[in-house]
Amino acid sequence: MKRFIKYNILFLYLFLFFSIIPAFADVMPYYTGSISKETIGFLQVPKSFSLYLYPRSDSAIVDTVSVMEYEVRLKKSSMEPAELFAVQIPDKNYAFCMVIDEQDDWYKIIYDKTNNKSAWVKPVSQDDFWGLRDFYSYFGKRYGLYYMKNIDYRKRGIYSGAYQESQKLGGFTLIKNIRLNKISGNWALVTVVDFDSKPKIGYIRWREDDGLILVFPKFDSKLERN
Repeated sequence: MKRFIKYNILFLYLFLFFSIIPAFADVMPYYTGSISKETIGFLQVPKSFSLYLYPRSDSAIVDTVSVMEYEVRLKKSSMEPAELFAVQIPDKNYAFCMVIDEQDDWYKIIYDKTNNKSAWVKPVSQDDFWGLRDFYSYFGKRYGLYYMKNIDYRKRGIYSGAYQESQKLGGFTLIKNIRLNKISGNWALVTVVDFDSKPKIGYIRWREDDGLILVFPKFDSKLERN
């Protein structure tokens, strides 16, 4: 009996210990509200940087950001990585924030998604900024695309051309993967493989006219192209 109690106490201790360890997971947008309609691109940010009130170096510093292993620390508070990043894949060294404005090589990012707070950042390199078309063209071709989880299946249509009035070639619900071939405005020429059918080639809408994002690069190494 004593041995049974001892093992139960040990099990309980281990359970509590591992329960309080923060879960470390990639940050990805899975719902349309995850990406602001104002987004014009994404900025790759370092582990530490300053946030400015205006796009100039003599402007007041709104806050400072330090990215730790399991949290993001500001001057007087902290937040979850998902509150800062649009995408964070530590294994690939990807850390992207949404950009909603740009001026004179400065970029206005949303740094607190929960409270919709934004500020200006001066990047280490201009190559750290990816406009939407470049972001999708590069990462979408490399990793494939996926639909946001709250997109109605009736909107998951594939068309013969890059406009709504073109012929609808079909729809799909259970998608194995979406390969991006080319971005054309708010449309994308893709190859879609359904679990039950042969590949379908045509155009899908990746963004609505009002800026609502419908699909996003998958960042899945299993789909990575050489």
